[in-house]
Amino acid sequence: MTIRMISQKEFPEVTELKKEFNIFRVIDIKNSDKMEAVEFFNKDGVFRGFGKTTKKAFKRAKKTLENYYK
Repeated sequence: MTIRMISQKEFPEVTELKKEFNIFRVIDIKNSDKMEAVEFFNKDGVFRGFGKTTKKAFKRAKKTLENYYK
């Protein structure tokens, strides 16, 4: 298992999400060769997205976050 922080250089959308939803940490977790997870941390909890690539997992985590605040 590999855990790393996602920077603004990799995903420019991180800056916008941090401002809009008060996110203080974005983490990428690689569990195996075929599964990755992205987690957004803010005051209301942890929002996760899973996918085969970091890009897909990021998109699903973003969707989870947006659905929570609707």
